[in-house]
Order: sequence, then C-alpha cells, then structure tokens
Amino acid sequence: MAPSLQPLLILSEARIQDELRRAAAVAADGAAYDRRTLRLVLICIGDYLVGLAIIGFSVHMSNGDLAEVVFYLGVLRALCVPVWTVLLSLWLEENG
Repeated sequence: MAPSLQPLLILSEARIQDELRRAAAVAADGAAYDRRTLRLVLICIGDYLVGLAIIGFSVHMSNGDLAEVVFYLGVLRALCVPVWTVLLSLWLEENG
C-alpha cells in the first residue's frame, strides 16, 4: 500500500485571508506596545536623572534647612515619580 498524501486540514481562501489579516493586526499591536514601553522607560529614566540632579544641587547649597528640603524633594522625584508614572500608565491602559 502506498501512503496517500492528503492535507490534514483544508481551509478556504477566505479563512486563509482572515487569518493573515488577524496575524498582521497582532504584529501591529506588538509594535505599538513596544513603542509605548520604550517611551515609558525613557520618561522614567529622565525623571530619575532629574531627581539625581536635584539631589546634587542640594549638596552644594549653603542654607542647611533649605538644602534638606531640596534633598528630600530630589529623593521623591528620583524614586517616587517613576513608580507613579508606571502605575498610572498601567491603570490608564486598563481603564482608559
């Protein structure tokens, strides 16, 4: 007996085109997600660097009380703003 070569699944041309269209939409969504993620990472790095610059500025201030306030402002900017940015963007992505 000779083995017969039959396809396991027969799809219509319309179904094939629909699957290709769906795959193209998924690829486009993946590229858009990558762009949003890159933009979010760059924003967080920028906020962190601004916070470090504020901390560095506070070290060189001569007024002790004001320097302490500016130092803690820099710590909040460097640590809390990037976390808040990520949490807010995730929440907006889910709800908005």
